Amino acid sequence: MVFGIQESGKTTFAAALWHLVDSEEIPTALIKGKHVGDFSYLQEISGSWAEGYEVERTKLQQLEPIRVNLLHAASNNEMTLEFDDLSGETLEQAFATRYCPETFVEIVKSAEGMLLFLSANRKNDDAVTILDVFDAEEDAAQPVADPNHWEPKKAPLQVQLVDLLQCLQRPPFEARPMKVALVVSAWDLVPEGTTDAEKWLQDRYPLLSQYLNNAESILDLRVYGVSAQGGRLSKKKDGPGPDREELLAIVPASKRIRIVGPEVAEHDITRPLLWLADLESPV
Repeated sequence: MVFGIQESGKTTFAAALWHLVDSEEIPTALIKGKHVGDFSYLQEISGSWAEGYEVERTKLQQLEPIRVNLLHAASNNEMTLEFDDLSGETLEQAFATRYCPETFVEIVKSAEGMLLFLSANRKNDDAVTILDVFDAEEDAAQPVADPNHWEPKKAPLQVQLVDLLQCLQRPPFEARPMKVALVVSAWDLVPEGTTDAEKWLQDRYPLLSQYLNNAESILDLRVYGVSAQGGRLSKKKDGPGPDREELLAIVPASKRIRIVGPEVAEHDITRPLLWLADLESPV
């Protein structure tokens, strides 16, 4: 199950993953399994990725089925990454309206693990602390907030995510306890020298970190930093982005991908999926 608010990196990850296993340019823990049916959407987004253009995110209400069959050659075990690439706005609307598509309910019920996305490219939400409130009481010039006027879409990201994750434990979802692999996308944008994605999460999103580490619905948690795109790109219609030429010079293209986290290889983004599927060899 893939979960994340808009512009969190889900579609780019799918594009990079498909290129990685389809091209077989470098060794990966999981390889491409048997595929039948229509996977033109995957070909389309991975094609944009390979050409060094920004992978355009899914439009609101657009549902694109993604099914990537993967094989663990060492054990001959198979796994499937299957999800509807829901636009991130769909989840944001679910937070605000408390409604979501029936297809999403079915995905949650059948999920055995979660790939949760959070982008390092998103600025920290504006937040009011207890100290801010005390300062406001002492400063008569501060405008008084109207407690009856609240816009859900302006709630901090980590508040939205924690609320949505809690909702998955209630009807009509009733998700089973599962392992969660959190992917911090756009990892190339974190401060230079940052190598610990879990520490980054604790510092930037403490509420979300505390929830993920303590919720009874989460069996285990791992945090990964992933740069699936490799740098700053632009949409094809806008012409080359600032890093396109540099990225195209990296051969093979799969080496543009970077990942940090537990038990990883430098370019292999199948590793979080290997762990989610309980196929990782014990140390």
